[in-house]
Amino acid sequence: MNPQILFNSTLVLATTGLVLLFKGVFIIGFVSLTIAVGTSIVWLMSGFFEKFEYKSTETEIENEKEEEGKGVLKPF
Repeated sequence: MNPQILFNSTLVLATTGLVLLFKGVFIIGFVSLTIAVGTSIVWLMSGFFEKFEYKSTETEIENEKEEEGKGVLKPF
C-alpha cells in the first residue's frame, strides 16, 4: 500500500479518536485510536523494511526514448 495513504489515515484516525474522547464518546474514540496505532505500525514497517511492497522478478524494460533524436529537445 502507498505509505502516504497509510500516514494520512493514521493522522485522521488519531485526530478523530482524540476529538471523540474529548466529546465523551469513549468506545468509538478508543477504537479509532487503536486502529490508528495499528495503521502507524504498518506504515513504519512498510517504510523501514519494505515488506509490503511487491517487487517484480522480471527484468525492467529498457526505455525506448534512447533512439536518436526521440524525446530530446533541439535548440533553435
